[in-house]
Amino acid sequence: MTSFFHAYDLRGTYPDQIDEEVAEKVGKAYGTYVEGKVLVGRDGRTHGEKITEAFIEGVKSTGTDVVNAGAVPSPVIYYGSVELDVVSSAVVTASHNPSEYTGFKFTKENALAMSRDGGMKQIQEIYESESFDKGDGSEKTVDLEKEYIEFVAEKTKMETDLEVAVNYGNGITAGIGGKMLEAIGCKVTGVNSEIDGEFPNHLPAPGEKEAQKQLRDAMSDEELGIIFDGDGDRAGFIYEGEYITEDEVLALFSENILEKGKGKVVHDLRASKLVKERITESGGEPLETRVGHTFISEEIHEDPEIVFAGELSGHYYFPALDAPWDDGLLAAALMCKMVSEGEVEKLESYPEYPVSPELRIDCPEKAKKGVVESVAESYSDHETSTVDGVKIYFESGWALVRPSNTEPKMSVRCEADTEQDLESILSEVRENVEESIEEFS
Repeated sequence: MTSFFHAYDLRGTYPDQIDEEVAEKVGKAYGTYVEGKVLVGRDGRTHGEKITEAFIEGVKSTGTDVVNAGAVPSPVIYYGSVELDVVSSAVVTASHNPSEYTGFKFTKENALAMSRDGGMKQIQEIYESESFDKGDGSEKTVDLEKEYIEFVAEKTKMETDLEVAVNYGNGITAGIGGKMLEAIGCKVTGVNSEIDGEFPNHLPAPGEKEAQKQLRDAMSDEELGIIFDGDGDRAGFIYEGEYITEDEVLALFSENILEKGKGKVVHDLRASKLVKERITESGGEPLETRVGHTFISEEIHEDPEIVFAGELSGHYYFPALDAPWDDGLLAAALMCKMVSEGEVEKLESYPEYPVSPELRIDCPEKAKKGVVESVAESYSDHETSTVDGVKIYFESGWALVRPSNTEPKMSVRCEADTEQDLESILSEVRENVEESIEEFS
């Protein structure tokens, strides 16, 4: 049973889906697939150490050498995968998922996220066939914390002190996050700052309302609030009492990075037109991509002109800062520097475009392809994009219709210049999608 193999990672509940025996077998499949030394790390989940030990034993049994970085945030592993002599890295993590989950994320050389077609499928095939190499790999440990903090501080050191509050969500960033922020000049107030893999206070995710509430409640004179997710590859921010939307964060980071040098900025196609406007006005070239971090990672590694990339899920990538990986810690440090220099005040000048919540409409898997093609044909007289589903551009806004990768549903999201325009676009497109689902079901 390999139901825990997903498009971008392995993820399942412990111990009924992924236990030590399964983890060792995954290690054997991974070790057989890679060709060279690998770097391994883990998050702070209660079963993380046992799963990691079993995984490493599996990797070594194939003759593959392992460098073990221990319990550190995912971006530290990504940094190490670039700096060390390794061909791949593995992080034992289930990110922001509840405490009973565990999983694995893999990268290839230079922190390129491993996609389904870029290795995950092959690893699954090796796992299922049990065609494992045999050998006697070595294991050594490495401490990357100091080097990573220096790497971040070199790029984000502030001229003045900044008071910040940080909700670590009892995740793995509690071990390094405060030290990193202090190294760039912050005075840090910590919230949920004990690593506890049971996540007793709330799920460790920036978008969690309870995470935002607990951070707000802890803030008094702090100029910025930061929320990390469970493994540190995402971050969210509170400024002047309000959560900064991911669209706004994308716009802020785009402007900042483009000031350092012009280039291309990648964003997922759900982003507000605010993002495109700010990129263009800052002299950059906006590029839309499919939803999913492996797609963005592949684009970054294929195109040296990309200087920044981001997703509405809170993943931010900084190739212009020598970090072509998703890094919540570096994002937090850069946001601190921007606040200290007054850059974030421009939020007040950003226009607000009404956006619909993401509608998820029941749709059989067999109907998805036909629905997308039918909707695209219906709007053939409009400008459209078929990068992921179909995105339709109207005079006063846009609508995105795309099939869910994980559920038998179609997703619909719209944005417009006014609430009236939004209501009109959403109503029209929703009706079209529902009729198409009925036709192809």
